[in-house]
Amino acid sequence: MSRKIRSNPRSANPRVLSIDQLEAGLRVMDSGDSNLNAFWDANISDFRQTVLFAIRETSDALLSARISLRWQIELESQLETLVRYIQLADRYISRRSITPEESARRFSPELVSSHGRSVTH
Repeated sequence: MSRKIRSNPRSANPRVLSIDQLEAGLRVMDSGDSNLNAFWDANISDFRQTVLFAIRETSDALLSARISLRWQIELESQLETLVRYIQLADRYISRRSITPEESARRFSPELVSSHGRSVTH
């Protein structure tokens, strides 16, 4: 049985999502009825874990001596895309982990020089 897309934010124990769960997530995102930030807050850890699993599986497949050149090229392309997904997930997690107070402090006018660059103390 597949589990439903979770609504609890930032799981402490991320799990690999099944294809059914990924498709359900795509339907939720496409519905327009949901708050996408809340959706990603609730599911980003599982999404990231799923992509890491896919990277490992793709890398293992590429190590096979029996893989044809055609499939090697296809899997290498997919691997590059998966790495970009990890980078996007990491940026999202990083951005969401900054509290509003921290964000205001980082970008407050008194900490920015006349040239628009942050001033470090």
